[in-house]
Amino acid sequence: MRNFMKIRLPLAILALAVAPLAAPLLAAGHPMVSLLIRSFFSRLCHQDPARSFVLDGAPVAVCVRCLGIYCGAALATLLRLRKAPATRLLALALLLNLLDVAAGWMHWHGNLPLPRFFLGLLLGMGAGALILLPQGRFTDRLSVDA
Repeated sequence: MRNFMKIRLPLAILALAVAPLAAPLLAAGHPMVSLLIRSFFSRLCHQDPARSFVLDGAPVAVCVRCLGIYCGAALATLLRLRKAPATRLLALALLLNLLDVAAGWMHWHGNLPLPRFFLGLLLGMGAGALILLPQGRFTDRLSVDA
């Protein structure tokens, strides 16, 4: 049963990463499935078409940063980082994403899809690596010795 759980979570994360890509591809043949995917992700992402990759003439169901986050979390299932490197990666990715958002807000740069995707990828890898730590490893250093 435990091995089944080890396989199920990475598969669920991979499905979450691939699902936004399926929406534009399913729009012509299966519009209801495409709308269901877009509706699900509308609660997680602003879905601005100007900030999304385009497949088959239609925008992906999430923006490029969110797509990067989902793909990064899926990559984290393969990397299996330890706690310290995963924490450093997450902190660095949060800082870089915050700087990118601030720079965009101050109009220092325009719409930069690829950098935004790769910043999201780093963020997803760091967060995914921490989430996927074996149970107990995440809280090892958080406990107080009496």
